[in-house]
Amino acid sequence: MTQEKDTLDGDCHASAGAYLPFPISYYRHGLSDCGGGLGPWKNADCLPNMMIRYARTRKCLKHLQKLAGCYWMERDGCPEHCYIEGTFDLDFYMVSLINNSKGFGHAVYAEFLGGDMQTFSSWKFYLFGNLDIKPGDWQMPYGTKTEDTKVKIYEITGIITCALPDYVPESPKAVFLIDEYGTVTPEEEE
Repeated sequence: MTQEKDTLDGDCHASAGAYLPFPISYYRHGLSDCGGGLGPWKNADCLPNMMIRYARTRKCLKHLQKLAGCYWMERDGCPEHCYIEGTFDLDFYMVSLINNSKGFGHAVYAEFLGGDMQTFSSWKFYLFGNLDIKPGDWQMPYGTKTEDTKVKIYEITGIITCALPDYVPESPKAVFLIDEYGTVTPEEEE
C-alpha cells in the first residue's frame, strides 16, 4: 500500500484492514453503539492493542455490544475510532508470553492458520507493527538456561473492559516452550 493511501491527517494511519500494522497509543471507554468516547484517554500497552485487533475478527461478534463502547486513538492529534469498524474472516486468539527469569511478560494475538493447534507452525503471531512475530523477536524472546519462554494461546470467552479480555486460564488451546537456542516444543501435559 502506498504511503498516501495508508495515512490520514498527516502522520495518522487509516484504520482500514484487519491487522492494523501500527501501534495504538490510547484507548478509552464511552457510549455504546460506537457513539463516542468519554473520559480521559488511557495509555494502550499490549493488552488494549491486542483487544483492538481482536475486535476486527469474526470471533468478536458474540461480544459486539461490549466492544462497541470502546475507543482507540493512534497517537495525539489523530482521530478517535470505535473498536468495532468492520469484522474480517479471521480466527484470532490471545497469547500470553512469560519468562520470569527475564522479567518478561507480554500479550500478543495469534491467528490460527488451520491444521493441528498443537503445532507451532499452525499459528501466526502479531502485534503493534510486527505482522509476523517469530521466536527471537523482542515480543517472543528465547528462553534462558534456567527457564524456557512459555507461549500460551487462549480463546477469549468474554470482555471485562476495553483493555481486558476474559478467558479460562486453566484451558489454553496450545502451550509452547521456546528454549535458549530458539527451539520450540509443545509443553508436555502433566
